[in-house]
Amino acid sequence: MPRVELPLAAWQAVARELSGPHGAAPPGVVERIRALLDQAPQGWPEQGFALELDESSAEAVRIAHAALTNVDRDAGQRASSVDEAVRIIHDHQQRG
Repeated sequence: MPRVELPLAAWQAVARELSGPHGAAPPGVVERIRALLDQAPQGWPEQGFALELDESSAEAVRIAHAALTNVDRDAGQRASSVDEAVRIIHDHQQRG
């Protein structure tokens, strides 16, 4: 099972996002997050807390967190693709 660790404040935001009108959370994930929030000391918003979730729940949490933080999860892959394209062009120009 994937382990997802986020600060308490992020878990709170993810729970709101997944339980909102546009949230498409797998069954039980919001309840698991709420149970974590109920047990966590509220005075530690930046403290990291982890949950082990099934793959679909972990993916839903990652997507919600990325949307809330404006993180582009595919940026690294695109950068690698651009680097590869630049290398191919450079190699082609060196031969020609």
